[in-house]
Amino acid sequence: MERTLARVNRLILVDGHEQQYLQLRETDVGASPRELTMVIGRSAAQEITMCLKGEPAPRPMTHELTHTLIQRLAGNIQETVIHELEQGTYFAELRVEHDGDVFGIDCRPSDAIALSLRGSAPIYVTEKVWTQAQG
Repeated sequence: MERTLARVNRLILVDGHEQQYLQLRETDVGASPRELTMVIGRSAAQEITMCLKGEPAPRPMTHELTHTLIQRLAGNIQETVIHELEQGTYFAELRVEHDGDVFGIDCRPSDAIALSLRGSAPIYVTEKVWTQAQG
């Protein structure tokens, strides 16, 4: 599966709406990196914002709790792969290492991105998704 590294390029927060917008940009290409924008929920947007700014929450939020559980169970977040786009909905897999085995967990891209940011893990987008998002 061909894929490229991406980073969070922009997070657009819309007051009074549940839907927020997250933009990813290719990082390991030349002068014309591709971008894709996805709709995410307010809670994931808040978590991603805190991760990007390095701000702690007053109490652990769901993504912080999940990251702590993975660590306490001797796991390590390896990467996020956004691998599918169907009818405007993106699909992702969070890849976690435990005892030398890497396994994938199907999840929403926003959740996987929040966990990857918290765990300093890379975010990848497959060529298939880049092509579909640009079309």
